[in-house]
Amino acid sequence: METIYYKIGEVAEMLAIEQHTLRYLEHTLRLKIKRDERGDRLYSESDLETLRLILTLKNEKGLNSTAIRMALANMEESQETSLQPLEPTPLPNVDYAELHNSLRRIVEQNDELIAQNRLLSQKIDSLEVKLKQWDAKKDEQVDELIRLWKREQEDRPKSWLSRLTGK
Repeated sequence: METIYYKIGEVAEMLAIEQHTLRYLEHTLRLKIKRDERGDRLYSESDLETLRLILTLKNEKGLNSTAIRMALANMEESQETSLQPLEPTPLPNVDYAELHNSLRRIVEQNDELIAQNRLLSQKIDSLEVKLKQWDAKKDEQVDELIRLWKREQEDRPKSWLSRLTGK
């Protein structure tokens, strides 16, 4: 089957963007767009899909050129690695009794950690209550000191300047 190629004007119309935007995207994102013998750009369906993805990332997700370039590079890497044939992994010899014992120990350790976590939570709650009580007591003491100071100020005779100015 022969690949269909589109010229820059057709692609711009299909994507509803300007031709200079396509050239800008090609340049900034370092896209590899095929060219004919005259140097005109030829866009394949794959290029169109890439451009649609770029416009989505730019317009809907708000990504900048650098982030889009990195996303495209990651896509290319993942496509390259997914195309490589995987070598079969040999199955390891498994001692199921040992595996069962290991799992049992892990479950026991997990239960111990959960119990310790509950105990620590209770201690934290208790300390928070004590801290609130201590804060309330300190607030009362500060309020009492302020009342005493105000009373002292009221009982103190005014200075000669205060009496003169009437303050």
